[in-house]
This record gives sequence, C-alpha cells and structure tokens, in this order.
Amino acid sequence: MHHSLVALEKYKGWTFYASSHTGKVKRLVVFVHGFGGKAITTWQNFPVSGERNWWLEADMLFIGYKSRTENPKGVADRIRGSIGDFFPKPNEAALNTRNGQLRTDITTEYEELFLVAHSLGGLIVRRALVDAAEKWEEDDFSPAKKPPILSAETRMFSPASAGFRAAGTLGAIKAVDSLWGAIEVLLLRAPAYHDLQPGSEFLDTTKARTEKYVKKRGCEALKARIVWANPDNVVVTDRYDTDYVDESIDETSHTKVCKPRAAEPTSGGDQAFEAPWIFIETGTTEVS
Repeated sequence: MHHSLVALEKYKGWTFYASSHTGKVKRLVVFVHGFGGKAITTWQNFPVSGERNWWLEADMLFIGYKSRTENPKGVADRIRGSIGDFFPKPNEAALNTRNGQLRTDITTEYEELFLVAHSLGGLIVRRALVDAAEKWEEDDFSPAKKPPILSAETRMFSPASAGFRAAGTLGAIKAVDSLWGAIEVLLLRAPAYHDLQPGSEFLDTTKARTEKYVKKRGCEALKARIVWANPDNVVVTDRYDTDYVDESIDETSHTKVCKPRAAEPTSGGDQAFEAPWIFIETGTTEVS
C-alpha cells in the first residue's frame, strides 16, 4: 500500500488517504460522491491508486455526507468552509499518528488541488465553488483573500448539474403509477430530490451564477471538465455554457463511470477500465 488510511475525528464522514511517497507530495485530490453513494465505495479503486505514478504524489480526501437527509446547500457550505484546513497547507493532524509522522515532509504546501465529483456531488461542488466566488467578490477579488477552493481543477463524472431524470429501470417504475407513488413518497423526504428536479431554483441559480463569475473573473475552478456515462439513465446530460467540451465513455453506466479497475492478472478476468484515472490526471479520457 502506497497510501495510509487516516480517520478524521473532526470531520465526520470524511476519510483521508495519505501518500507515503518519499519525494514531494504535489497535490490533493478531493472526492465527493452522489445521491445514495458512499465516501469510499463510490470510487472503488481510487484509494489504492498508488500503483500509478501520478497518484504517488497525491493525498486523497474522500468526503462523505448523508445524501438522503442532508440539504445539498449545507453540504456545499461544509466543503467550502473546510477545504482551507487541507489546502494549500497539508492537514498536519491527518499526517500524524500515534506512531509518528506518516512521511518525512508534512508541511510543504501542495501545488495542485483537484475536486472530483459524481452525480449529485457535481451539483454540490458547483454550489461550493460559486458561493466561494461570491464571497471573494465581497472581498473585492483581493488575491490575498482568494478562497483556497478556487485554486482547484474540477473533474466531474456524470454530474447532476442539469437535474435528475427517471429513465431506464426507474423510468419503467415511474410509468406504473402504483409503484412510482410509493417510491416517490420516499424520495420526497430527501431535500436533494427537490433540488434535482429540472428547472428547480437551486439548479437554475447555481448555473446562472456560475456562468456569471466565469465570464466576469475567469474563475477557472468553475469551468468543469466532464465525462458522461453512455448510456446515462439517471441525470440530464447537459453541461454549462462555460464548461470545457465534455466527453462520453461508451458501454458504461451512471454508477460505474467513476470506478476504475486494473487488468486482472489471470486470463478471463474483467478488462481494465483506466479511463477514470486518466480523466482525473489529464482532464481527458484520450490516451496520448
């Protein structure tokens, strides 16, 4: 293992993986899962990505939240308010254990921050970013007061930026009124379900404000790089006008598009799925 699991007592539901790299750890990668997801299992093999050189130089922070009961705005505020505890200066408490420091250098600042999100997590990250941009505007865009989160590069897997759609299996259930009524009663209890309805105020204002700050100040962190599952029967596959050109990965699903896997050592195993690793590392799924 090239990364050590660290329990974060102060940040409930958050999990930190510290690189044991003997050289400089250059970057922090922050992961935010989607509706019904989990801090670690949504991302499958990312916690053990140390076999890839790029990840040897990365610490990883996995953010967990209760997607069925928490308000997305509240989760976004929590992320926005706490990223500065981890970036640009490493969180020394997370890199110290009872047995000592997890690596020799735990004070050198990171050079890069990556925000990685899936599904509802994409909408949450967008809200955290645009609220940070608005706060920065209140400070007259002073370089000295730039929120740490606005230094990020943003990567999104099938984000729910344009809302949720009941297609595929869920769509078939929706077509049967008696079944859908029972399921919707449960969904309506989740604050996020209301925010994910196409045309909701939360969706519309987040989009409008994001595009405003990108056009007004550049704000590169607000310009997402996106990869979609194809087919994706869960979210509306539409990006913001100010995002980078998006991509799709064929023959994958909404839940699997963010789960990388290495090639099985034995013949007959599943084929490697390295696109999620490559996408975060380079911002594209194309192999140069």
